[in-house]
Amino acid sequence: MRPEARLSDVQLAGNIDAALVARAQHGEMVALEVLVVKYQRRVAATIRRLVREDRIAEELTQEVFLSVFVALASFKPDGDFAAWLFTIARNAARSYLRSAQNRQDDRPIQLADEAGDHDRLGVAPSPEEEAMARQLFERIDAEVAALPEAQRRALLMREIDGLDYKAIAAVLEQPVNTVKSHIFRAREAIASRARPLLAPTRDRRW
Repeated sequence: MRPEARLSDVQLAGNIDAALVARAQHGEMVALEVLVVKYQRRVAATIRRLVREDRIAEELTQEVFLSVFVALASFKPDGDFAAWLFTIARNAARSYLRSAQNRQDDRPIQLADEAGDHDRLGVAPSPEEEAMARQLFERIDAEVAALPEAQRRALLMREIDGLDYKAIAAVLEQPVNTVKSHIFRAREAIASRARPLLAPTRDRRW
């Protein structure tokens, strides 16, 4: 093989991610678990650099992966998964900072340096992280299936199909406020049961 024909590390990583995403979109939970294990520490580090608070970074990391789980089906196969994931992470951090600023005062938001988002691509998952990811997605899969039908349908139409509240209300033949309530309750139910598995133990290193 000619040197110029070889895949770069970045291209190879992208191809692996694309294969994992495709498998996850077809219901292979192991593939989704691998993506979480691969990126969880880096997402947490990215958020921590922005919010500068460990506890908040942990909570936002949980929310980011919950969002990724319910929205993965709408991700385009030819997209850059890492870029998409880190965009969600940075948006979550910025949203938190804006909310915190509004609650406190009018001082300008100071974001930490975002350099190095992808600087840990070679970190291998530990057995503990692999087990945690497996438990997480088994739990989430079960919780989605166990939701009341109206909540489950509303959540999937919102997060997977990308429908707005009015469109969902039309499909379900329910008021918009009822649809919003279904989605809120579904998210809360899933998050409350998944957070204990996503939250790192005190001595765990990201």
